[in-house]
Amino acid sequence: MNKLKTLIAIALLSCGTQAIAGDCVTLAGQFKIGMSDDADYSTVSEAIEALKCGGISGRVNFQIENGVYNEKVVLSSIRGASALNTITFESHSRNNADVVISYATGDFTFMLNSASYFSFENLTIDHKASTYGNCVKVDGSSNNLRFKGVVFEGVEAARTGANNAVIYCTASSPKSDVVFEDCEINNGSMGLFKGGNSPDSRDTRTTITGTLFFNQYEGGLSLSNEEAPVITNNVVSSLTKYGSYKAISFENVSGNLMVSNNIVNAANGSCGLSLNNCVADPSSLGQISNNSIAVGGSSEAFAILLGGVTDNQVINFNRLKLTISGTPGSKQAFYKNAGNGNNVNMLNNILYDLNTGGYTIVGNSYKDSFNQLPAQSNPALTVSANGIMIEKVTPIN
Repeated sequence: MNKLKTLIAIALLSCGTQAIAGDCVTLAGQFKIGMSDDADYSTVSEAIEALKCGGISGRVNFQIENGVYNEKVVLSSIRGASALNTITFESHSRNNADVVISYATGDFTFMLNSASYFSFENLTIDHKASTYGNCVKVDGSSNNLRFKGVVFEGVEAARTGANNAVIYCTASSPKSDVVFEDCEINNGSMGLFKGGNSPDSRDTRTTITGTLFFNQYEGGLSLSNEEAPVITNNVVSSLTKYGSYKAISFENVSGNLMVSNNIVNAANGSCGLSLNNCVADPSSLGQISNNSIAVGGSSEAFAILLGGVTDNQVINFNRLKLTISGTPGSKQAFYKNAGNGNNVNMLNNILYDLNTGGYTIVGNSYKDSFNQLPAQSNPALTVSANGIMIEKVTPIN
């Protein structure tokens, strides 16, 4: 803390460019967190108290020294933070295994409550030793949050519900510009549950890219009440035997939804990709493209499931595979439109079936062009596939 005391002393003597509230310094620049002699703060919580006390007058970057920080972290609105003046916490070594922020009891490790303009890079946030709760809980009107290269270690016990998701964004207020990039999200009931505020006041500009969702019990990624989220280049993988597991799930999502270049492996799950009441603009269709989805289970299973009013979507260039882990089921399909959706376009998909039974495609209103299909597509469909018809193929591993 020697450096911090020096900064305060200089500020009190000069009373010049920095705003002082009691002994509080308005922060700007780079600071170090750790136990070395030149560290400004010994814990993450100390740094946060300095932020709350004095606010910021420029960009602030906290470099965290190697170590395990056993603390419960609460962040809120910081005076002076903006799109220009952001606050970053990152590993000094740039290696996310070197800095672990861990809390083994209670309901969360990190709480962001109406906190905006924060960035977290190359850290591990750990809550796995707890019996319940979240690695990160985002509440209130929180905007412009970025997680890059962060490893999240959620509760290892089999749990359900948003309160046990690794990352839980509540529905209390709208949230915008929340980004996950090149992260790893392990365990928990769900990897990310983002509730959205309401159908009339949706969350906006959610982006999830290059992120691994691994070993979730109930579902990998679940978004509700969103406007045009972008979900690209992610991997969702779980061996859970939870009967209602959904790898990627959307509820009341509007606008130009983009789900592309993702890999889903839900060997025992019920659904690879689920959209319920998701309506895009007719002039800017939702895009579900270039995904590889493998889903199995011994009863009901769907690679893609559309429900409610889900309109104006393009399902294009996907590789969809049904596997089985037991007796073939009668309700298994690559695609099922279980609601009243219209203008669903299926184009250029390749579908593999390991003799699951049931229908390959069950739908009520869609355009079907140049798909490769096994023979058991619903014979009641008025528009049949005009691509290459194949009864059975060997799956590509």
